[in-house]
Amino acid sequence: MGNILLISERPKPFGDLVHLLEKSNYRVILRKYDVFLQKKQSDMIFDFVLYDLLPCHEENLRHISLLYKHGSIPIYVFGTEYSELDEVAFYDAGANGVVRMPLQTLAVAARIKSVINLLEKTSRVINKVKIGPLEIDLHNRVVKKEDKVLKLTNVESKILHILIQNKNTVVDKDAIIHFAWDDEDSATDNALGIHIARLRSKVEFDQKHQIIDTIWGIGYRLNYHTDY
Repeated sequence: MGNILLISERPKPFGDLVHLLEKSNYRVILRKYDVFLQKKQSDMIFDFVLYDLLPCHEENLRHISLLYKHGSIPIYVFGTEYSELDEVAFYDAGANGVVRMPLQTLAVAARIKSVINLLEKTSRVINKVKIGPLEIDLHNRVVKKEDKVLKLTNVESKILHILIQNKNTVVDKDAIIHFAWDDEDSATDNALGIHIARLRSKVEFDQKHQIIDTIWGIGYRLNYHTDY
């Protein structure tokens, strides 16, 4: 059903999780950090990444950033000792979930399978779309705007994805948060508004035709018209 990369020097704490995933027909590949770093990014064909945190915070951020640059692969990081600021830094570097050890194995396995199933479903619907002068590549998280290539964050890409799927229709804020955030407890209306503002700065191209409308108290709408 899919390939999952586990990057760790200590596979034992992940044994039960790996067993559950393999029972569900996922293939889990273990790689140590040095092997992972030696691999070319183009050789990494996985549907999900599980990253076991190192003691060195800077190394963790570097590794997560490398994984994030590869494309739309969900990244969950696992650790025992990290602060709230560390957790924020992991998300900023590209992580989609931060899980504290020891594992709640059943819940984590269910979350991983749910994310993969959702990505498989949505990837069949849309990957690339053109709106006026914009060329949007959701798989690689980039927007081509005139001569500029703008990189989307993971959350921005997911927000844009659900808005495009429901173009010209108001999408409820809760629905966007549920789709765009793996950890909904860390998402707020204010956080969504900040991401929408950043997304607008990348995709708006004509003041006469605002692409993303705010529907106050409800949500957001992507305006798609053939006369752009």
